[in-house]
Amino acid sequence: MLLRRIFLHRIFVLGLVAAIGPTLFSSMAWADSFDVNLRDTSAQIQYSASMGRDTLGKAELHAGVLYANKQNMLGDFGLLVKDDVGGNAPGVTVGVGVKGLTAKVADIDAAALALGGLVRYAPFADSRFGIIGQLYFSPNIVTFGNANRYTEAVLRLEYEIIPQAAVYVGYRRISFGFENLPNIVLEKGAHLGVRMMF
Repeated sequence: MLLRRIFLHRIFVLGLVAAIGPTLFSSMAWADSFDVNLRDTSAQIQYSASMGRDTLGKAELHAGVLYANKQNMLGDFGLLVKDDVGGNAPGVTVGVGVKGLTAKVADIDAAALALGGLVRYAPFADSRFGIIGQLYFSPNIVTFGNANRYTEAVLRLEYEIIPQAAVYVGYRRISFGFENLPNIVLEKGAHLGVRMMF
């Protein structure tokens, strides 16, 4: 069982590098954003780099850290492809992504390869206000360490105050499942944040 976990962990890392690497180094169009959100008990920092457009949509590479305390922290990196739905659903943007993460949850080590995506809806003609929902999930086969499942859900209300900066309020819940323990919630609650584009 241990050898299987180690082998799958190595395959996961190599596979993610192989998938992201060509996109990362072949793209010439970069536009970056820096995102910080805070609550009383945690802080998250995210850095995203837009990697241009292809037939699938706009690709975005991201990496970040969530810190609650020495026993609860998470680092993640991944790739998201997103685009406007268009004619039949004006104001709707959808995205599909994959991300790798490593975490310490209640002082227990865990890692995962999570699949998921997001939906952004701009209800008004002025698209500066948006409602964003995001969900990522990792089943047992691609969850490593002492964990056997990972779930992340985010809901966010965002307003672009100027073209290069947006403020938002959001709610996030991140949990891990374990074989011989009840689910452990790494993060749950509301947060305030700012996203700067440059």
